[in-house]
Amino acid sequence: MKITAKRKKIIDTLQKSTQLLSARELSKSVPEIDQATVYRTLDLLVKENIAKKFVFEGTESVYEYAHANHHHAVCGDCEKVIHFHVSDKEIIKSLDIKDFDVNSVEIIVKGRCN
Repeated sequence: MKITAKRKKIIDTLQKSTQLLSARELSKSVPEIDQATVYRTLDLLVKENIAKKFVFEGTESVYEYAHANHHHAVCGDCEKVIHFHVSDKEIIKSLDIKDFDVNSVEIIVKGRCN
């Protein structure tokens, strides 16, 4: 994949964000890039494993830069997303699935903020 100036700007914006961003929110962050380009770029970044796409129940798709592996807890009331870390090795071991090779682990915990 060729890294154009627009793609670099979108990647940089994802990297700097401390929250998951929808395509619409990302477009507002980079107003110099048209929305169609943002959507196409996000699809490409997901395909190239540079970004991760999440679809939480009742919300539009959200994206983040694919940095260190982590998982998410989502509040059903305010839709706040909390990032947390658990070793994938521990998770895979606890699954104890026979005759199955796990390539990746993504956990989404749903609940409510206190």
